[in-house]
Amino acid sequence: MVGKKKTLEKKKDNHLLASTNLITNLVYNNNNNIMEKFSSWRDKGTGISPFMPQKLPTFQKNNSLLSVASKSPIFLIKLPFFIITYLIYTITGFAFILKFILTILFGFNRIDFGVDGIKKSQIDKLTSYKPKKGDLIVTNYITPLDGYFLFLLSGTFSSSSSSSSSSQIVILIPNESGDLYQYSPLGLFNHSFTYSNSNSSSSGKLVEDVSKLQNKIVFLFLEGTLSNNKSILPFIKLNSKYSFDDFNIKSLVVKLIPNYFTLPIPHVSKLQYFFELLTNLSQKLVRYKMYKFDEFDIAKIRNSFELNSLTSMSQDLNIDSKNKFIDYYFDHSIKKN
Repeated sequence: MVGKKKTLEKKKDNHLLASTNLITNLVYNNNNNIMEKFSSWRDKGTGISPFMPQKLPTFQKNNSLLSVASKSPIFLIKLPFFIITYLIYTITGFAFILKFILTILFGFNRIDFGVDGIKKSQIDKLTSYKPKKGDLIVTNYITPLDGYFLFLLSGTFSSSSSSSSSSQIVILIPNESGDLYQYSPLGLFNHSFTYSNSNSSSSGKLVEDVSKLQNKIVFLFLEGTLSNNKSILPFIKLNSKYSFDDFNIKSLVVKLIPNYFTLPIPHVSKLQYFFELLTNLSQKLVRYKMYKFDEFDIAKIRNSFELNSLTSMSQDLNIDSKNKFIDYYFDHSIKKN
């Protein structure tokens, strides 16, 4: 009897091991297939794929209906609070209202701010480096919420309307030709869900003269498009008509956790993204690191991102390459090149 039990247990162990190996091989092969499909959009030096999105936990294919159903009560409880507070923020522009939305309703309750060469204990010095009028701040573009986070970091009155002259903050994004377009936080949110990044004029306001913005806080997304926060994309060469000589030049490196809230491509709808923001109860963190420069030196600015583990991508991983990636991501029958 003892011998039979041992034989049965051994068979069970062998079956379990075989099943585990089968699952492991399937997962490994699936990952390899995905990597192979999108290998044309990986940086050759590092293997990083800056445009590859990470799926939102609620909308994984296997359990999306069950997840939505289980999280719907949280969504329905928070939704009225969001509608009321966002309307108040839109009218007043008060930073504490925006802080309530981002930290309480969306759960980004840890927002860290640091400055190169200054200790965290030196609070007064850190505060003095926060964005202020006359600053031109180059930063990385990773989420639809970037505009709102930057408004909160600045801590000043700022309307969410792009047409309002009362806004103290300006968000600029270049198109492929190097022309700058201005966005409001809401405009930036909507722009992040567009399928093509080749023409910013569809949702932004063309800026002809940046000198008129010297009394504002100007944030410049020099990559021109979103990435998944694992690297820094090639900077777009701006039109020669733009000069930042009269600005205080800074860079702001942004890191976001969890990574699935980045949106390198619009693989989910606005409603799905918003649903995840309201219902996801995991720990969330936004970390900023500020650098200051004597002049608008692209090489030095870019290096500040590299110092924070955001590797520079090769020049071929640009906006045109990303648009091809988006086409292929949604339709594999399209040729890669």
